[in-house]
Amino acid sequence: MFTGMKGPISGHISGLMLGVALMAAGLPAMAAEGTTNSATVAAAPHAMLKCPGMASVPMTSDAEQSLPMKLVANLACGQNVAVLSDVEGYTAHVRTMDGKEGYVAVMYLAMGVSAPVVAAQTEALSANAPNGIARWQAGAVGCDQFQSNGHVVQSITAHGITVQVSLQDTGWKLRANIAVSNQTADEVEIVPGQITLDELQPSLRALRKQDPAKLGHVVNHGVFYTEAMAQPSPSAVTTHNIGVSVNDATYRPADTPDYMSEHLSAATPKNRASAYADPADIKALALKAGSLATQQKTAGVVWFERDANARELSMRIPVGDVIFDFPLSFEQKK
Repeated sequence: MFTGMKGPISGHISGLMLGVALMAAGLPAMAAEGTTNSATVAAAPHAMLKCPGMASVPMTSDAEQSLPMKLVANLACGQNVAVLSDVEGYTAHVRTMDGKEGYVAVMYLAMGVSAPVVAAQTEALSANAPNGIARWQAGAVGCDQFQSNGHVVQSITAHGITVQVSLQDTGWKLRANIAVSNQTADEVEIVPGQITLDELQPSLRALRKQDPAKLGHVVNHGVFYTEAMAQPSPSAVTTHNIGVSVNDATYRPADTPDYMSEHLSAATPKNRASAYADPADIKALALKAGSLATQQKTAGVVWFERDANARELSMRIPVGDVIFDFPLSFEQKK
């Protein structure tokens, strides 16, 4: 039990009040896993962390918060969390905006006051989406670039939805790792069949998607091997940030959470031999179609046919009312 409280009665009363509030609202006591690739789930209630006189509150992996504490993270006051369940009374199971899950004492939760803050934050970081198309540009609001598990990742946040992309050349197929996080108040649909990859240079043509079921039966090609890593296109720089380099993956204009890390950890082989995945691995790691509830994220792989001479490409991913456009390029070997 966490000993920093001023009396156990206050914690039990707070837990009881939170449980009553959840029952009165008719909300489910438990939510589906936020990192699964599919399934529709009900939206979790929200709360804001309140901790007067403290800079942060502990989030632990155990509901009892026994000593020594098994810390998941120290959460800053004022941030929003999704309340997944309140089964212990003293603590509540919560999920942070960047996908971390654990338990916090209910005395630190202010129920029902987070929605306006979330809306303000997502709107402030939203990329421009003229005609419903948000195009990645280095240095632009809502656009980000970083390294995750050794992969170059591009990220766009627009209208509360974040889409992240990392594209690799396996020497046989092109492998697109894609992550989506929904921070809107509504469900959004993920439809892998609508995702496109077009070669722009040296030729102009659409690259066909590949069936994961068929890829698993080809044993002499490593579908998770990386021969070359795509970079942001050199042309994707905003006019007011000409000095920004698209190849500088440490440049973080928005400091967006890394929604790709967990997936890339599972999809990155430890050596060349393990890149030859069996059909079950390919099916499990492929991006799944389905509905994404608020505060949920998903990640997976979409494979495309390969052109060894491809230099400039454009990947388009429709989510909600926005098409997320990622300009990509491969450096050709001389």
